[in-house]
Amino acid sequence: MENKSFIVSDVNKLGSTIAEHLTGLLKNHVILIDAPMGAGKTTFVSSLAALMGSMLTPSSPTFSISNEYPLASPVNGYHQIVHMDLYRFGSIDEILQSGIEDYLYDVKNLVLIEWPELIEPIVVEPFTRMTIEVKENHWRKFVYLN
Repeated sequence: MENKSFIVSDVNKLGSTIAEHLTGLLKNHVILIDAPMGAGKTTFVSSLAALMGSMLTPSSPTFSISNEYPLASPVNGYHQIVHMDLYRFGSIDEILQSGIEDYLYDVKNLVLIEWPELIEPIVVEPFTRMTIEVKENHWRKFVYLN
């Protein structure tokens, strides 16, 4: 497994930094994002979606649980981005009852999962694990492991 990282001083300008890491970030079709509230998870997803040609602007799926963002044309075989926020779930059973695990097995989806602790045991490897650390002066360190 390979560990890579990048640091940004402004999460609203993530695009160019993500572009440099796009091949590594798209290596696996599931990305588990571990970060505290307000760290920039949804901003990361929005920047990635824009780079990949999403036809919709991502928003936080906290209340909808998952949002789908079709791509104008396939990128690395992905036809859409699926952005999940599992913060409100209390157990793996609740997740399974929601039906969202179907997205995990479709390699035409790039699946980005916020708050992945509960679902991780059923995610088939290989997947990418990303952490976002909030540093001094609002800088962010993004670390991903493929």
